[in-house]
Amino acid sequence: MTYLRIAKKTGLVLASTLLLAACSKDQLVGNGLRAYTIEHALPVILKTDDVTMICHANDGFTPIVKAFTKFNVETDMMLAFGLAGSSICTENQAIEKELWSSLSEKQGWTDVAIDARIAQQLLNKEAARKQIASYNYTVNYFKQQYRYEFGEGKCPKLKQEVEELLLFVGSVSALQAINNDIASGRLLNVDMGIFPKVAHAMDCLDNQKWWGFPQSIRAALAVILPESPAIEEAGWKSLQDNAAIGLQQGMRTGYASYAVVANIKGRDDHLRQALKGFESVPSDKINKNYLLLDTIAEQQIRHLANRFWMRLEGRRAPTEGYSQFLDEKRQPDKSLDGMLDDI
Repeated sequence: MTYLRIAKKTGLVLASTLLLAACSKDQLVGNGLRAYTIEHALPVILKTDDVTMICHANDGFTPIVKAFTKFNVETDMMLAFGLAGSSICTENQAIEKELWSSLSEKQGWTDVAIDARIAQQLLNKEAARKQIASYNYTVNYFKQQYRYEFGEGKCPKLKQEVEELLLFVGSVSALQAINNDIASGRLLNVDMGIFPKVAHAMDCLDNQKWWGFPQSIRAALAVILPESPAIEEAGWKSLQDNAAIGLQQGMRTGYASYAVVANIKGRDDHLRQALKGFESVPSDKINKNYLLLDTIAEQQIRHLANRFWMRLEGRRAPTEGYSQFLDEKRQPDKSLDGMLDDI
C-alpha cells in the first residue's frame, strides 16, 4: 500500500508539472489579464462618462492584448471591445471635419471645404476599419466558443452576461462600420450583407433586458430596406416603441437608433422627434451602470443635431436645447409625459 500511495503521489506531481509546463508564463499572465479586465475593469469602464479617456486607453491597451494571441489566450472578446472603444474618437474627428467642410462650403471657401472633406473621408475609413475589425473578432469569438455562425441558425445558450454585451457591442460596431464606410465613399467596401446578419443575431438577446435595442435593429432594417409601405410604417412605430422601452431602464440608446435611421432615410420629422425625445430625459434618470454607452449615444445624437443645424441655420447646434429648432414655436414637448415616472 505504501508503494501504491507513493506511485499515486508521484503521478500527481508529474501531471501537475506537465500541466504547468504546457501553460507558459506568458499564457498565465495573459489569462490573468483577461480575467481581470472582464471581471473587474469592464464594470468600472461602463460606469464612466469620459469617452476620450476610454478611446486613448484602448489605443494603448489593444496592441498589448493582441500580443497574447500567440500564447493561446482567448483575446477575441477583449479585442472586440478594445477596437470598438478606440473607434469612437476617430469617428468624432471625422464628424468634426465634416462640419468644417460644410461650414467652409457655405462661406465660399471651396479649397478648404474640399480639403476638410478629404480628411473626413480618410478618418471615416479608419473608423470603419476599427469597427469592422471589432465585428470580426465578435464573429470569431462566437464561432470558436459556441460554433455559432453569426446571424445564422439557432442562437447559442450564452453562459455569461458579458457575452451578451459582446453581441451588443459587436453588432453596433458592424452597423457603424457600414455607416462610416458609406461616408468615406466606400473606401473599405464593407459587406452590406452584414446588416441582415446583425438583425438576425438580435434574436439572441432579450429585447426587454437590452433596452429595446434588438427590436430597434430589426425595425431599422424594415425601414431602411422596406418590403412595402405598410412594413416601413410599422418599422417607424417599432423604433418609437422600443425607444420608450429603453427609457424605462434609464437608457437612451433606442432614441439614438431612431435618430440614425431617420437621418439615413432623410426623414426630418422623425429626426426632430428622436432628438426631442433624447434631450427631454433628465440626467438623474439615466442608468449609471451603463453611463458610458449612454454617453456615446449622446455624442451620436449631438452629431446628428449638429448636421441638422448646419443645414438649417449654417452653424452647429447650441450646447443646450439642440432639439428646440428656431423654425418651431417654443412649446413644451408633452409627448413623453408620464413615460419616465416609473424609472
